[in-house]
Amino acid sequence: MFDVVLPLKALPKAKSRLAEVLTNSQRRELMLAMAQDVVAALLAWSDCRSLTIIQGPGWPPMLPVVSKLRVIREDESGEVDLNKMLTGGIEKLVGERYVVVFGDLPGLDAGDLKALSTGFDNDKTVLCPDNQNVGTNALAFSAHNMPVFRFGSNSFREYGRNICSECYVVVESPGLSFDVDTPAGLYALLWGQNAAMSVGPATQKWLLAARSSGVMWRGQEPVSMKQNAGGLC
Repeated sequence: MFDVVLPLKALPKAKSRLAEVLTNSQRRELMLAMAQDVVAALLAWSDCRSLTIIQGPGWPPMLPVVSKLRVIREDESGEVDLNKMLTGGIEKLVGERYVVVFGDLPGLDAGDLKALSTGFDNDKTVLCPDNQNVGTNALAFSAHNMPVFRFGSNSFREYGRNICSECYVVVESPGLSFDVDTPAGLYALLWGQNAAMSVGPATQKWLLAARSSGVMWRGQEPVSMKQNAGGLC
């Protein structure tokens, strides 16, 4: 089983790269919905022994009361850097296997988590890249094999550069690969190739409201997407 760590940065600052297509309220509500669904998926995962949330300010009460869930506030950690916060948080846990996963994975489900469990190797770090193979959406490792965290810009490439090829495995699964971090990702979820993705109830409710209100109408995809071969539709 795994002890899972989920960082949730300050809600008012969440999804800042979506500011050009969403209002502040829409961005907060989207992040809140995705986080609620990710938490529900993790708590339902049979291999989740415990879930520790490192939570920034601004989050409303939204977490279920269950014995295996623990919250560490950012200001209690004594750190401002995400990677240092994660290191400190995990060092406070007593476990044998860990997973770090992020809260902006609208399609995360039991099948994705099973793929992570199946791909786990006690002597290797498991990397779950985003669908561009640039960022890292989840990471799993043994207590005796804790990596130096490198979350941030180009993290998947940074892990690949700093971990020998024999010491990590890559696990790719739809719900672990697809995050909503840019206008292109949001458009894909609303109208593009991921519009049929199965998502949790909170995210589904947000999507229905966004579609009915005309957020990023179909055909109004970002220019950066149009420049990519094939697009997303």
